Amino acid sequence: MKMKRFVPIVAVAVCVATAGCAPEVGPNGVPVVGDGPLECGRLAAGIAAVQGAQAMSPLVGEKVEVEARISAKFVDGLGGFYLASEPGSEDADPATSEGIFVRHPDKLDWPVGSRVRVRATVAELGAAPDTQTALIEVAQLVRCEDKPIDPVPRTIAAAGSAATDWERHEGERIAIAGPVSLVGNEDLLRHGALIVSFDGRDYAPTERHIPGQAARALAEANLATRLVLDDARLDEFPKKLWHLPDALTPETPYRVDSQVVGIEGVLEQRDGEYRVQLVAPIGKVTHAPRPAQPPDVDGDLRVAAFNVLNYFNGDGQGGGFPTERGAQNADAFKRQGAKIVAALDVLDADIVALMEIENDGYGETSALAELVRNLNKARGKERGDYAFVRPPVERIGEDPIAVGLIYRQSRVRPEGAAAFTTDGPFARWSRPPLAQRFVAGELDFVVVANHFKSKGCQDAEGPDRDQEDGQGCYNAKRVESARVLADWLAGDPLQTGHDRVLVVGDLNAYGNEDPLRLLVNRGFVDVVAAHTREPAYSYVFRGHSGRLDHALASASLAAHVGGAGEWHINADESPGFEYDEPDYDRRALKTRYRPDVFRSSDHDPMLLGLRLQPQAVAPTPAD
Repeated sequence: MKMKRFVPIVAVAVCVATAGCAPEVGPNGVPVVGDGPLECGRLAAGIAAVQGAQAMSPLVGEKVEVEARISAKFVDGLGGFYLASEPGSEDADPATSEGIFVRHPDKLDWPVGSRVRVRATVAELGAAPDTQTALIEVAQLVRCEDKPIDPVPRTIAAAGSAATDWERHEGERIAIAGPVSLVGNEDLLRHGALIVSFDGRDYAPTERHIPGQAARALAEANLATRLVLDDARLDEFPKKLWHLPDALTPETPYRVDSQVVGIEGVLEQRDGEYRVQLVAPIGKVTHAPRPAQPPDVDGDLRVAAFNVLNYFNGDGQGGGFPTERGAQNADAFKRQGAKIVAALDVLDADIVALMEIENDGYGETSALAELVRNLNKARGKERGDYAFVRPPVERIGEDPIAVGLIYRQSRVRPEGAAAFTTDGPFARWSRPPLAQRFVAGELDFVVVANHFKSKGCQDAEGPDRDQEDGQGCYNAKRVESARVLADWLAGDPLQTGHDRVLVVGDLNAYGNEDPLRLLVNRGFVDVVAAHTREPAYSYVFRGHSGRLDHALASASLAAHVGGAGEWHINADESPGFEYDEPDYDRRALKTRYRPDVFRSSDHDPMLLGLRLQPQAVAPTPAD
């Protein structure tokens, strides 16, 4: 590790006549600390000197005395308090912070703004190098005067050019007027945390760029401009989200792209992220609107793909819960089903590829059969004409989840038997793809439902391990899945005699990752990218938006595509609107659950329009 450059000690006070001469200064430039009682007003180590100008303190392991003002107290929530340099005693180096955390879990009656003196040991908390400089093992702590001074936060108007630029403010009380953009909300209920960015929505680097230098640059830019807004507590599932200006409700949903103003708290580095531990509720949130309708896609037919988030129906007769995935009881399953049916009804697609549906066959009690029955019931006699594709086997593969295809009988006609493959990764890792030939008027085409192996790293070995190129674990399996899929389709498994094929589904790869580029190089057209003016996304993970769900058409079928896009009813929404009744919050169903389309899944459904007659030139998005 590189040595830190020396930062001069800043005295918070000069020796007074009655106190004698200044204490001896040690070889590290810090006054030598004795074992006697603390004496306010004697020369002490400045906070800037303890913090240093680099990622970690040059005084780790040293015992120091610091005299400064309490800037924030989090004894109950974080097990300590923060100190800020006495006004006028700051050093002149903009690279050094003037605030520091003191680990002190005991009750502290002195108000914020009090001047105190502490004798403690310098430490770095967390895993290096993403650590927080702190004072721990407090030996003595005294109050130096009775008159507190209200802390003045440092105003932050913009982010720096690198994530490490936040280090200069570590431990300081800061204020951000905003607006800043909400880019992640998945940890709001569990940890009271929201992710915000100074630069709008953050996109997954490999959604916008191929793995390499440009993707790494975007990843660094995302980190440079984002902060986590935290509730100053370490416990999980807090009973009250005290720091929100509005409760989490369907009317105030804290969707991604909401705008946040009025932030004040202490900047710290915890769990590898720069966080603002709030000292007051957020001033205001302008909530991003919910899209009530799917994107308007031009075409004679509508084709959708929808990951239905572990739709498991138990034994299909109201029992059999909890299941391996999905709802934990029959009531939860009914709530889940109501949301899925609502979304499918509004999508009004003629063909829908489903992912993450229970792989329990095609009988009357199967999850797929129950979903189709409930959808038809909701749509009524005239519109409820969905049926499902039934391949010539009891079930496809051995995975607990499978893909499926449903279609409107009045709009399209399946031709011949469905086909699937269990070759290569489809035998165990990726779910076997399901292909069906459909005919509508003069248009004869094939739809293939897909669900590739996820990015999770459990049991990953060899080339399936994370290669740290932004593509996550099991990229090698997904690439092989794409190759086997392309080879299988090139062999015309349905014996159609044509090459009009549409590959849809959850490929668990962002738009510029290796599996997508392989399929594009094999002649498939990314129709969502071709028809979307704004950067597309169907999933938000840790504050990064991107497409895991795709539609890829062969060149001959791409000419029939009139439009494509995602319906953002899920990815931007808090998990708090899902169907579960969480143990930590029994009121959630009354305050948040609605049998509507929002947060029916964690993936946004994708929708495209097919024209019965091809266009002369496939459209491209405007600049």
